[in-house]
Amino acid sequence: MKKILTLSIAALAAIACEKLPDTGGISPQKVALFENAAVTTLKVKDESGSEKATEVKVRLANPVDKDTYYQVSLDASIINRYNQANKVDYELLPSNVIDMSYTSDGKTQSGHSFKVLIKKGKQISEGNLSFNIKALKDSQGNGLSGANNYAVALRLQPLDGNIIAQKNKSEALFLLNRSFKTKVAHLRNGAFHAIYGQNTEKQQSGKAYEKDVKLTSWTMQYSIAPKNASNNAGLMYPNSRTSSDSALYNVLYGGGFTIMNSGLKLGFNTQKGANFKFKEVENLPTADKWYHVAVVYDEVNDSPILKIYVNGELMFDSAAPAKINDFPILCFGNGNLNAYVREMRLWSVALTQGQVVATQSFVKPDSEGLELYVPYNEDPWVEENGVKVIKNASTNPHKKMPEKWFVHTINGVEKLPAANYDTEVEF
Repeated sequence: MKKILTLSIAALAAIACEKLPDTGGISPQKVALFENAAVTTLKVKDESGSEKATEVKVRLANPVDKDTYYQVSLDASIINRYNQANKVDYELLPSNVIDMSYTSDGKTQSGHSFKVLIKKGKQISEGNLSFNIKALKDSQGNGLSGANNYAVALRLQPLDGNIIAQKNKSEALFLLNRSFKTKVAHLRNGAFHAIYGQNTEKQQSGKAYEKDVKLTSWTMQYSIAPKNASNNAGLMYPNSRTSSDSALYNVLYGGGFTIMNSGLKLGFNTQKGANFKFKEVENLPTADKWYHVAVVYDEVNDSPILKIYVNGELMFDSAAPAKINDFPILCFGNGNLNAYVREMRLWSVALTQGQVVATQSFVKPDSEGLELYVPYNEDPWVEENGVKVIKNASTNPHKKMPEKWFVHTINGVEKLPAANYDTEVEF
């Protein structure tokens, strides 16, 4: 069964905001465009590809008095410009994975570039131009990297010199939303504390630590499926060496996200976030019960700005309650924690919304700015000389922070929650 897409233009699409071009004297009626939206997403499974074919139609603003032809082709340059505009890293899906065909007058062509007909007096292209996404494997049969983002990009080019393409609909970009299986952590009854620096005990107030790093821009990311969203369940937050009070302690309370700072309590403040509640998992976490959270901090003209995204949507946007740029300790959870968790990350850059969206599922380990990466599909630590060292999956060669992080101890007690990794989830 084929699916015809006629969708609204995504807000993030920088390529989809242009006015009609100068016609150079050509009648405005002689304008061609894709019926499809400029940017949309396609759900695909790594093992089997797309469930339905995606049909692409070419439309004329108004009919013309002769047959006209249009070239529709894959074009990687569309993806490159989208990447530059949104600071993301999508790649053109390998051609062996794109099963594309054009059927007209009983004849079917296969390939990745087609001459499409709109008949005299008609507005919609003849026949059926469509594509399927096959299993995500390279030409040697190996699975494509789970960390890579892929897209299909099509360009429309009229072959009649008297017809022009509408700029904001002469390019169609399909971003792949990949379905996959992975093991996740079930964390409960405790907090995970990671600290850089060999001395993991309580530090001295006022003492300078030479290797400590100040981050005036950072992002914390994780995915969570809470079994308890109503009883002050701790989330991911930064902490200093000298205080048990985080400048950005945050919890799930009453199903909502709450930031606590020196008695101040803040919740989501955008229109999207006003009535947002996290749904609790009753048994195993299904894909719709997972939430990707990104906390983004940036100091702009010495003023701290905080943004929080849930599943790529902006939920909080305001001045931060304080400057939060010095935190050698990174925490997740508290005694009330009971949740499934995956993909915990710390960045030394303030991710854009486009970057947040592009990294919801996976991230390239060598990504610029990725400081600490804990996939949380297994125990996140190994023991070295009697000390628990965090397994940092980040291979970013230009880290601003120390490479090694350790499990934080307080009064000789390791700050680790109860955890198991027996749950496999399909997204």
